Amino acid sequence: MTSSFPISPSRHLPMMLALLALTVLPARPAGAAPAETTFSATFGPGVQEFQVQDDQTDRPLAGHIWYPTPTPNHAPRADRSKVWQMAPADPGAEVADGTYPLLVVSHGMFGNTFNQAWLGSELARHGHVVAMVNHPGTSSFLRDPLQAQQLWERPKDLSRLITHLTERSTWRDFIDQSRVSAAGHSLGGFTVMLAGGARFDGDLYDKGCFGDTRIPVVCDILRGWSVAETPEDRRAMEQNLRDSRIRKIISLDLGGAPVLSRSSLSSVAIPVLVLGAGRADMLDQDLESRALASALPKALTVHIELEDAGHFDFMGVCKPEGFAILQEHEPGDEMVCVKGGADRELQHQRILNEILMFLEN
Repeated sequence: MTSSFPISPSRHLPMMLALLALTVLPARPAGAAPAETTFSATFGPGVQEFQVQDDQTDRPLAGHIWYPTPTPNHAPRADRSKVWQMAPADPGAEVADGTYPLLVVSHGMFGNTFNQAWLGSELARHGHVVAMVNHPGTSSFLRDPLQAQQLWERPKDLSRLITHLTERSTWRDFIDQSRVSAAGHSLGGFTVMLAGGARFDGDLYDKGCFGDTRIPVVCDILRGWSVAETPEDRRAMEQNLRDSRIRKIISLDLGGAPVLSRSSLSSVAIPVLVLGAGRADMLDQDLESRALASALPKALTVHIELEDAGHFDFMGVCKPEGFAILQEHEPGDEMVCVKGGADRELQHQRILNEILMFLEN
């Protein structure tokens, strides 16, 4: 999906798309049942475009920021896509008085800021500021092999975003800087784990992608991008990319857990919510979300495997005709709309409840 809302959220999806707070104890242990609690929305959802203003001119960042407005009954829904149902939004509306938690969101491989717009809209209505950037090299409309190879820049993008919002823009007046969290879907989950203290392990990468066995999905992606192939790139990938301003992490059916250092995962010092797709339609949960949750400190980890949820249920809702349109015009991409209507709306409510419970506790 691009800023002009084309039919497909990405191209070549069948081959590659799958890859991708205060320190308090989580309310529930790993493997807990999904939340039953519902939360009341008291704000409207505002949205604005932004550009990160800093000195890194070789990697410009832009995206969307969602925020609470004082008009909860005003949330029109644009109709700009033949496939996707747009998230309710009040573009350019005034910000409701107050300071709010900040959630920065990292999209999946060849995704973009519209993929989790539904989540930004909902969280804004519940009193959160949600900011998303399009990662250069690995977004729908900013594809570049060299920048994709520099995968360590993705978590740095989030750090630059946090700095921009909390220090260099007027948004700083509306953000509670003690409550900064990060969430990511698929490759974005891998990104936020790096930003939360996990580290890339070159030895695991070599063993899993260049040895006798081959990690599904992950190896095709990372090797296709020539990640960590030179000594300089390996050092860059293995560096500590943790941003200490991030107090909580949310992983949305991540891809890439097999190449994260187990010692670094066991040393993660902030709460982590691991949401996995129970349908396992794209990623092996034993290798990914289950493995991630088991490697993290038990006292800081909530692991929820959403029954019958698919990998693309963390993306937007499809219109009834979306599957057929994609099948005709982008064969293979129609998989993003499997159970993408009413079923996905139900999954969104479950996902939202889990995230709100995690962020509010």
